[in-house]
Amino acid sequence: MLRYLSDQIRQDLDKKLVLLTGPRQVGKTWLSREIWPRNAAIYLNFDNEDHRRIILDRAWDRSSELVIFDELHKMKNW
Repeated sequence: MLRYLSDQIRQDLDKKLVLLTGPRQVGKTWLSREIWPRNAAIYLNFDNEDHRRIILDRAWDRSSELVIFDELHKMKNW
């Protein structure tokens, strides 16, 4: 499903950091994961224990084209 913001977000990602915010259950996670090919992005969800450790240790692959952090607001001093 194409979202009206998809193209704009892709263009912005070429130049800068993009934050998706909004109410619960509106599709922020879905949009963030669909906006970029899965093989070119790393998806890390702070609610997932394994992902949380990677985030806290800052141990994600730095050569990835995109890193998507989900639920990062739950991390103290993010």
